[in-house]
Amino acid sequence: MKEEQLEEDIEKYLNEALITCEKCHFCNTVCPVCDTRVTQGPFGINRAIYYGLKWNEFSEVLRDLVYSCTTCGKCTAMCKKVSRALPLVEIFEKARELLLVEKMLGPMPDQVGVLKNMHVRGNPWGNPPHERTKWAEGLDIRFASQDNKVDVLYFVGCASSYDPQGQKIAKNLTKILKQAGVNFGILEKETCSGHEARRMGESGLFEYLSDANMEMFGQAGIKHIVTGDPHSFYSFSQEYPNKESGIKVQHYTQFLNELIDEGKLNASSKVEKKVTYHDPCYLGRHSEVFEEPRKLIQRIPGVTFVEMESFKEDSDCCGMGGGRMWIEPPKGLVSSQEIAEKRVQQALDTGAEILLTACPFCNITLNDAVKSLEKEDSIKVMDITELLSMSL
Repeated sequence: MKEEQLEEDIEKYLNEALITCEKCHFCNTVCPVCDTRVTQGPFGINRAIYYGLKWNEFSEVLRDLVYSCTTCGKCTAMCKKVSRALPLVEIFEKARELLLVEKMLGPMPDQVGVLKNMHVRGNPWGNPPHERTKWAEGLDIRFASQDNKVDVLYFVGCASSYDPQGQKIAKNLTKILKQAGVNFGILEKETCSGHEARRMGESGLFEYLSDANMEMFGQAGIKHIVTGDPHSFYSFSQEYPNKESGIKVQHYTQFLNELIDEGKLNASSKVEKKVTYHDPCYLGRHSEVFEEPRKLIQRIPGVTFVEMESFKEDSDCCGMGGGRMWIEPPKGLVSSQEIAEKRVQQALDTGAEILLTACPFCNITLNDAVKSLEKEDSIKVMDITELLSMSL
């Protein structure tokens, strides 16, 4: 009975939301996965879901379209500017939940193992949980617990725990926090935030992981979380029940600016580099953190900062959000590599030597795009923590 109610509620929500679409197509003009056909992009996905519900026809073609979305949010921002302000990303995520939970069509085949890994091993790649903190060996980083109180919990996230490029972010950030004298620690049994599970439509797994994390936060007496993962930051600050727990959540760009303002951190050595910055979708458009990363970059002496063609609210996507990190869309749909290469080309057009970002997912995919374009000699992709570390 409960499952029937869930299906009815999701379908009711989708029908009520989709019927208000004015069919203006403006959302398609900004979508990273849209080609010249209106069957793709937000409008195409919107109509496909609408008629799937109307005719009660759900197919793999519909699934592929719904899961092609990067959840970057550009369509939502455009709809807010010119139309009804439909929460298009939320609509697509609800459709994924319907396809996964009720219609047994979701997620994409390559994502099935990813969700299982999150549930069983606490990370999407299925790496051993006991190796999650291996990156921290020899760095004298404390494990936060009831007996080992810390002022700040550094939530590392899956990518920065396991991916070699992401581990650079974790190591640089811990170096910076130590230099500032911050009493911080990490969780010995940290697990996935569940952000990507929710994006893929697996709301039950998201709740399971969020409950597990909240229990660990409570046991360790955590009141302040800092993370370098915009995806976890978004979920912690907007989807977790933190208001009741009183936990303060910050992205490191916010926290490090505060440390500099308080005189606890000083970027003194000049870094004579021309740089540009890529706004991660879940830090920028979704969480509206635009100024802090730019402020942090421009506090590094010697740096010349230039903006790309699309920036802040209009920033283009790296192509890996919404669960696309682990899939390649079917033939005929715009690939993640094409999206990332377009973004790198925008950075190259500025003449910058370094393309900065503040997200491990963006770091991975933009680095790959630089390699695929064979532009390693022209531009280097870095996280802001790496550039800041060079100045300390």
